Amino acid sequence: MDKLVTVATFTYPSEVAVIRGRLESEGIECFVKDEITAQVHNFISNAIGGVKLQVRQSDVIRATEILKKGGYLDEPDHGHSEFKKNIDSITGRIPLIRKLRIELRMTIFILVFLAVLLFIIYLLSISATQDLYR
Repeated sequence: MDKLVTVATFTYPSEVAVIRGRLESEGIECFVKDEITAQVHNFISNAIGGVKLQVRQSDVIRATEILKKGGYLDEPDHGHSEFKKNIDSITGRIPLIRKLRIELRMTIFILVFLAVLLFIIYLLSISATQDLYR
């Protein structure tokens, strides 16, 4: 028996209907995991990882090709946006944080950037108030 593999996830069950129909019209048996949970409690859909469209492991390659050809799936970028790549290249050279996960490094980078920005604003405001009293 083939293992089920998730080929796409969605926030709402209604988003799965068209894609499921497309795959089933090509003879690929589909299963929708967490559909009822998301229908009953739609606000926790993201917390449970969304509604998952699953196919048998033997159909994964064909299903993925159909979904890509139909424009339902984009080419995977493995979660690396251009911003994330830039932050990775910058923070990857800092010895104290280079071994941390990229998400944590991004958070640290943004917090440091905001702290420096606030410090500059503070210095400018002090300078402006001193000019007023002269």
